Amino acid sequence: MKIADYHIHSQFSRDGMQTMEEACNKASQLGISELCFTDHLEFADNDWVDYPEYRRSIEKAQRKYHKELSLKVGLEIGFDKRAKKQITDYLEGKDFDFLIGSLHFIDEVDLFKGNFFRSDRIQESVRAYFQALLERITLFDFSVLGHITLFKRFFERLHVSPADFNWSDYDDLIRAILQGLVDQGKGIELNTRVPLIDLDFRILRFYREIGGEIITLGSDAHHYRSMHTMEEGFQALRDTGFRYYCAFEQRNPTFIAL
Repeated sequence: MKIADYHIHSQFSRDGMQTMEEACNKASQLGISELCFTDHLEFADNDWVDYPEYRRSIEKAQRKYHKELSLKVGLEIGFDKRAKKQITDYLEGKDFDFLIGSLHFIDEVDLFKGNFFRSDRIQESVRAYFQALLERITLFDFSVLGHITLFKRFFERLHVSPADFNWSDYDDLIRAILQGLVDQGKGIELNTRVPLIDLDFRILRFYREIGGEIITLGSDAHHYRSMHTMEEGFQALRDTGFRYYCAFEQRNPTFIAL
């Protein structure tokens, strides 16, 4: 089976800790056959990608690794309501294979550095996170919604267990988000940076029930030591009834048999 990792960061991300060449070397070792670099464009954090240099770097890697790897050009763009025009202007006239839309800031609060997710109000903040996603999925034209369950990354630090949640409390918002994506012809990402939880499987089942088909997998690796073959994600797709996952070219999905 072809393994395509559609969420990889390089030195073009402020938090990237690997060069494109290091990522390509690791992908070859792992048997990954396609990578899509998705470095950050985050206006809320003044984090820009130098597009001409970015393309030159990817094209250089394409020439070097063309016998082993297919390389695609992508971005991970932060949902920033204040920057809607900036995002549109930045994308104008630029050639990308794939775009992830992700939520990293809510009302100027950095979800990674701020106190949006706190142990004493975790239930309310998870609902607010889903509500913010729902409000932003029409902000610009992206390919897939990134790491829908981002907040699970904070559970260990906050001493919160996934078992403490009644995930059905969020079904209304989750279904609305997924329906909105399907209606717009957009997909979802199954992010395998941290182990999957019951909510990941719940989202996959809902997505399949409403006719969703476009799913990419991504390791979300910022360092080559974090890259992996994402077998947990592939098995989760099989277990929830999916027979395909997606790669992209020129913003169009192609379906890869599982």
